[in-house]
Amino acid sequence: MDFVAIDFETANEKRNSPCSIGIVVVKGGEVVEKLHYLIRPQEMRFMPINIGIHGIRPAMVKDAPEFPEVWEKIKNYFPNSTVVAHNASFDISVLRKTAELYDIELPSFQYICTMKLAKNFYLGLQDAKLNTVNDFLDYKFIHHDALYDALACSNILLKVSEELKTTDIQEVADITGLVMGYVDCKGYSSCSLKGRAIRTSNKTYYYKRENNAENYNREAFKNEVVVFTGKLNSMSRDQAMTLVRRLGGATGGTVTKKTTILVTNMKNIQGLRREEMSTKLRKATDYKAKGQDITLLNEEEFLEMRYSRTGPTYTLQL
Repeated sequence: MDFVAIDFETANEKRNSPCSIGIVVVKGGEVVEKLHYLIRPQEMRFMPINIGIHGIRPAMVKDAPEFPEVWEKIKNYFPNSTVVAHNASFDISVLRKTAELYDIELPSFQYICTMKLAKNFYLGLQDAKLNTVNDFLDYKFIHHDALYDALACSNILLKVSEELKTTDIQEVADITGLVMGYVDCKGYSSCSLKGRAIRTSNKTYYYKRENNAENYNREAFKNEVVVFTGKLNSMSRDQAMTLVRRLGGATGGTVTKKTTILVTNMKNIQGLRREEMSTKLRKATDYKAKGQDITLLNEEEFLEMRYSRTGPTYTLQL
C-alpha cells in the first residue's frame, strides 16, 4: 500500500494561510519518510483561535519560507499519487487555495478522506475526529502538530486496510462506501460517501469509563468563578462547565470583576503578545494588571485542579 498523507495548519480563517505542513510517505504499508515545514503566510495575520489550536505564532514563522519555496521541496510527492488526509475537504482546499494564490499549477492526484472512511467503517464512535478515532485504535500522538496529525491519519488507513485484508486503496474505498476525490489542473472532485459500507469493523467501541468517572475533589473549585476561552481538547465546553459546578465552583460566559480563573487552550500564556490573545484573555490580563486576583490556566493546569485541594472525594459522572 503506497500513499502520501498530508496535514496543514493555518494562520487564520482563510484557506490560503498555511503556516505548517506535515507529510508522511508510505511505501508497501510502511512509513518511509516524514517531513515537516513551517510556512510563512503571505498575509502575516494570525487569529487567536488558530494559535490556540496549533500553538504556532508569527514569531515562529517570520523567517520561514513562503509556500512556493516549500512547494519546490514537496511537489514531487503528489503527481499520480494517492493523497490521504483527515477531513480532506479542509486540507485539499488549503492546498488548492494556496496554489491559486501563488499561481501554482497543481499536478493530478486522487485523494481519500480518513474522517469519512472512519465514519463509515468504525460504527458507534461518538464522532470521527482524528483524536477520537486514534484513541479507539490505541494510537497516541500529539494532536494539531501537522506531522503527527499526518502520521495519525496514516494509521487510520493502514488499520482499516489491515482489517479488510487488502492493500488496494480503491478497494478500501469501494468496501467502505467512499468515492475517491480527484485533483488536477482543471479543478477537483470531492471525496464523498456514496452509501453504507459493504463491510464494517469487527472492533467494538466501548465507552471509556475511566475518562468519565474519576475520584475528583468535591471542593476543587470552591469559591472560584471560572471562565473558558478557546476550544478544549479533553472535553466540550459544556462538560468543563458542568465539572466546575459539580466541584463547588461557578462559571461565567465572559470575564468580569468576579472572575477568579480563566482557562485557555493556549500554551505558554506568558509568551503571548496582546494581538495573539483572545478577547477574554486580553480582558483577564488587563484586570490582572490592575490588581484583580485572577489566575490564568492552560487546559492541562485546569485538569490538574480536579485533584488539587484536600478534602472529601467522590466519583463524578459527566
